[in-house]
Amino acid sequence: MNEQDRAIINQGNWFSSRADEFQQSLLQHAKVIKLDAGEALFLRGDENSGLYAVLNGVIRVSGANSEGKEAVLTFIDASTWFGEVALFDGGLRTHDVHAQIPSRLLFIPYCALIQLLAAKPIYWHDFGVLLSQKMRLLFTSLEDHALLTAQQKVCKRLLIMTATSLARNTATIMLSQQQLADMTYLTRQTINQILQLLSEKNIVSLHYQRVEIIDKEKLAALAQ
Repeated sequence: MNEQDRAIINQGNWFSSRADEFQQSLLQHAKVIKLDAGEALFLRGDENSGLYAVLNGVIRVSGANSEGKEAVLTFIDASTWFGEVALFDGGLRTHDVHAQIPSRLLFIPYCALIQLLAAKPIYWHDFGVLLSQKMRLLFTSLEDHALLTAQQKVCKRLLIMTATSLARNTATIMLSQQQLADMTYLTRQTINQILQLLSEKNIVSLHYQRVEIIDKEKLAALAQ
């Protein structure tokens, strides 16, 4: 891991708010791995391999039914950590995880995590904070699904996916309209209508499997 990688990791709220001792203890076991676009990191039912953080690229989390139809739950981008659920319950992986585009990840092996926690049990609290942050997002998502209009759901989801963008008012999101439909529980037709409206208002620019956010401030106003 180079200095640029460390700077990316430090952008994440969870990691940057941990004590220096915890950060150093965790990163001393870190490895950098690369995935090609479409390559699987792990699949539902796989054994727990460890904890991950995105250095660059985009990671897609999804599930599939018995016919192979994929439903996208979320996308994970730079500085975000994931994989902590299996650390707590010792269970198998709950969803399929693939690289949406070529990606680099920071990887902390499971055996190293267990050794670290055995030596420093207090670090369970730090990982508990990571898990709690995900639970807060889940509860907010459930509330949004019940209370927001279709347009508000789309605008808010796009904003969430630009949270780690360094640009103040613009961002690029790599996803298809069907994937956005899966994430918001709306039809593809509804997604298309809303995105076309946002495009006419010069808030987004639409491309093949890519949405360019032109004006985050206007997008945020519509999400309210």
